[in-house]
Amino acid sequence: MKFFEQFDSRLSAAKDESDVAFFYDLLLYGEFVTKLITLYTVASLNDDRERTRYRYEYQIVRANAIGEYSNILDELLTGPSLGLINSSIRDNELNELIQKNTNNTWQYQAIEYLYNCFEIFEIKIDKQPIKVALKTWFTLFSHFRNKTRGHGAPTIDKSSRACIELQNSLQLITGQFSAFKRTWVYLYQNLSGKYRVSRISTGYQNEFEFLKREKTHSYINGVYVFQDKPRLINLLFSNSEMSDFLIANGNFRNNAFESISYITDVRQEQDGTSYLQSISQLPQSHTAGTNKLNTKHHCYNNLPPLSEDYITRSTLEDNIRNLITEDNRFPVITLVGRGGIGKTTLALKVISDMLDAGKFDLILWFSSRDIDLMIDGPKPVQTKVLNETDISKEFINLCGELISTDKKPIDIFSEELTNSSFGRALYVFDNFETLSDPLTVYEWINTHVRLPNKVLITSRINRNFKADYPIEISGMHEDETRNLISVISRRFNIDTLLTEPYIESIIYESDGHPYIIKILLGELAKSKALRKIERIVADRENMLTALFKRTYVTLTASSKRVFLTLCSWNSLIPRIALEAVLWRPENEERIEVNDAIEELVKSSFIEIIGEQNDEIISVPLAAAIFGKSELEVHSEKMRILEDRNLLMEFGAIAQSNVSSGLTDKIERKFKNVARRVSNIDQLKLELPVLEYIASKFPKAYIYIVEVLEEFSEYDLVKQYLREYLKIAMLPLEKHKLWVKLAEVCELTKDWEGESHALTELINLPNVEFQVISEVANRINNYYFHNPYAKKSENSGLILKSVIQIMSNRIHEGAAIDYSRLGWLLVNNEQRSDAQDIVKKGLDLDSHNHHCLKLSSVLNNR
Repeated sequence: MKFFEQFDSRLSAAKDESDVAFFYDLLLYGEFVTKLITLYTVASLNDDRERTRYRYEYQIVRANAIGEYSNILDELLTGPSLGLINSSIRDNELNELIQKNTNNTWQYQAIEYLYNCFEIFEIKIDKQPIKVALKTWFTLFSHFRNKTRGHGAPTIDKSSRACIELQNSLQLITGQFSAFKRTWVYLYQNLSGKYRVSRISTGYQNEFEFLKREKTHSYINGVYVFQDKPRLINLLFSNSEMSDFLIANGNFRNNAFESISYITDVRQEQDGTSYLQSISQLPQSHTAGTNKLNTKHHCYNNLPPLSEDYITRSTLEDNIRNLITEDNRFPVITLVGRGGIGKTTLALKVISDMLDAGKFDLILWFSSRDIDLMIDGPKPVQTKVLNETDISKEFINLCGELISTDKKPIDIFSEELTNSSFGRALYVFDNFETLSDPLTVYEWINTHVRLPNKVLITSRINRNFKADYPIEISGMHEDETRNLISVISRRFNIDTLLTEPYIESIIYESDGHPYIIKILLGELAKSKALRKIERIVADRENMLTALFKRTYVTLTASSKRVFLTLCSWNSLIPRIALEAVLWRPENEERIEVNDAIEELVKSSFIEIIGEQNDEIISVPLAAAIFGKSELEVHSEKMRILEDRNLLMEFGAIAQSNVSSGLTDKIERKFKNVARRVSNIDQLKLELPVLEYIASKFPKAYIYIVEVLEEFSEYDLVKQYLREYLKIAMLPLEKHKLWVKLAEVCELTKDWEGESHALTELINLPNVEFQVISEVANRINNYYFHNPYAKKSENSGLILKSVIQIMSNRIHEGAAIDYSRLGWLLVNNEQRSDAQDIVKKGLDLDSHNHHCLKLSSVLNNR
């Protein structure tokens, strides 16, 4: 495993330094292993209505002590959540953790070694039982860590003897625990929609290979392990180069938490906004469906009540009604549209009216809604069904007294989809996109349902559904919108406030979106004054998140790039202009613009006006404002703004045709080369032509680098990165390239190249001080592990340059940064200056252990 290999290097260096240092690093290793196994076990939980996985992750981002991790793991393995662990790890990892073992097993021996550590340090503890479960190790380790590193002062003799026992204990766990024998990878989605699969585990299997070929999958970038399926190890952070691994470290405040690398001691702040929602029991949705069957006109049903504010949408209602009542076709019908567009209320209205007609004998409503879009803002609610098991159990809860229940619930409901015991049945699945695995549930439903039974789905997304009949639910017509404005304004007593021009602006800016209209009128009721509509929408960030965030995160990387480009400019944009700009050679990866536009249309983010070459792309106001907020934090922001500038300059058709034609030729060439070559020798034959293209369009060097990386030709990768860095470009672009070059050099153990890249990185204008500090830490770590390297002439030049840059800005730093500058000075034989710096660091934080350690080193030599 990459992270264990990287930690072994740290342990080897600490062992060479002293037994005390080695002991302390073994304790850090134990902390890392404890956290890693806890996150792995949490990732193994299946989704449930009580949000169990979220509850544990909520606690983890706020956990400030290793004991909290061991408590979480113990609760997970002994409480009700044990039943949620997926079956693929039950016979291996779960059994290894909870089964009590005797002294002929590796689990028992690992605990025995840890007990020996307690004995060496004379820490009182109950005698080791004859049989003991591995989960006990983590509680014991937490206690041992707190008694030694946390509140103790280990002697050299005790540390020396304990090192052997603790190392043996940890090696047994990391070497034998089944989780670390599985396939671990880092997934990164390219703009093509395919994934870069970076191997973490040594024994790599082929479970993730399909992601290199297929574009239909949606996994966020991160560390994954394959169990029953790819499982994200949430709160473990890395990158596709796997240059470091950081793990959650508590300190939750200001909507953020800390992550730490136990390998390099780097600390980073992570976004914590996903963990703000309370873990208490949530209320049920007002559209969840009743818990008992009702009867009306001889039809059993559990329909929720229809909203009093419902506005008739005759055309859509007639279309839906006709499809549902069609006897011989359309077993599965899907209502697709943006959040809050009215899919649920439309379905309820049509089905409620059908009760009177007696068309069906059973109508069941299954809700997966997790947010109610209330007029005062989105409110989280408890999801009722998340998967096939929940759906089947809900069916039994509602209908179990009326049918035979001598089989498993899932088998019973599968049969009912095919041949209902009640006669003609209609099954409604609301908010289908919030199911744990919508595609799997859809395939299950579609496999079993048979006419005359029907299935009606409401969903924001149906991109991968097959054999359904989709109905696009877009904004309300003008007369429908005016009716809604009239009803809501009278309820809020603001009907006299509204002017005709303002009503027209609501109709135009809202694009007929009923929920946005209600929010706008609700805000007017509060202020009792007419405000600019765009400002009202922009101020309701929670509304925008509720309407768009869930769908946005499922988009491919290229679709996100296209959407954010469209949102960066307040204008309708010709499709041909967008294609010409995004297909130009300067873009690092091929952006599948056509696929992206198709996906954005299906996801209701954009609308197409016109036909073929005259097509114009429109982004509704609310979606555009949401996109602008996402653009502010997107890693490609600067490049997207460059694209926007080119779009704004796009003029005559002749100009667009020239740009598009040239781009097509260049990208077609790269595509053909990538298809044709199968080894590095073939690729080298193509390089002169590719270099020529890159000389005219410099960002094409990135295409060359990516192809070379596929063949692990890192010397050539470095060569072309350096060629690219010769080109004049924005500092932010150079920042990314110097970081990339440094990582490749580190991978190839090219310290001269790595140190040069790091030095150039911190010489860029407006570089953040934290970057300078991390570079200093990286240099110090290298010289710590390779002390002979300090003797080179180049070493002195590097240290002098970094010391000067860091010294000029050290006033921006904290105590840890002073310690890093101090170590640079020590490595440059400036011990007197180092003493001055460490003193200033201790003046800032007298308990900072980094400064204390450096001070001890300086005073003892």
